[in-house]
Amino acid sequence: MPGATLRALFDHLDAAFDENGAVCDHTLSRTRAFLLAHRLEEARVLPWLANHGGYCDCEVLSNVENAVAGVIERDED
Repeated sequence: MPGATLRALFDHLDAAFDENGAVCDHTLSRTRAFLLAHRLEEARVLPWLANHGGYCDCEVLSNVENAVAGVIERDED
């Protein structure tokens, strides 16, 4: 997944959790919705997210974002 798309996923999750004080339901429902909307293959993306600590939406936002922050910054330069 390109860095810009990954950044968009993080922004999508940030917005979802900022809305009305939403909390994580410990699923990947918001991540799956993003992948579907952007026509990205769950079978490829979800295992990659899990390998970086993203087993639910809040973990994608905290663990994966932290794990790949440097890579995304280099990709965007």
